[in-house]
Amino acid sequence: MNESKMQLPTNLPASDPGLQITQAALNHIRRSIEKASTPKPMGVRVGVKKAGCSGYEYVLEYAYPEMQREVDFAFKLENVTVLIDKEIYLKFFKGGTVMDFRKEGINEGLQFENPNVGQQCGCGTSFTLTDE
Repeated sequence: MNESKMQLPTNLPASDPGLQITQAALNHIRRSIEKASTPKPMGVRVGVKKAGCSGYEYVLEYAYPEMQREVDFAFKLENVTVLIDKEIYLKFFKGGTVMDFRKEGINEGLQFENPNVGQQCGCGTSFTLTDE
């Protein structure tokens, strides 16, 4: 792993707390990494794509050191890195988004408490932004 690439963001907006990752989310990501095939990922890349009935949905994939780009913010916590493209972060995640892992009945997965979300669809998969 190329530790020199694992820098915390230095150019977040002054009042932005960055992506907050709960211990439950961190544990879930760590368990997923342990189950992944070789080479082991360093964490996850979080993105957003147009989809669903409300407009956008979150996309997650394993992240590897060679995938990190200069246009990424890298949030590192206990040897797990979460990469987010800077432009995506500033449009969709700024202002204190929290990544959490929740189990509700038979459903479980990573969820985002995002102050930028205006509306979510009934199933909670897709969303719109407050400024759209």
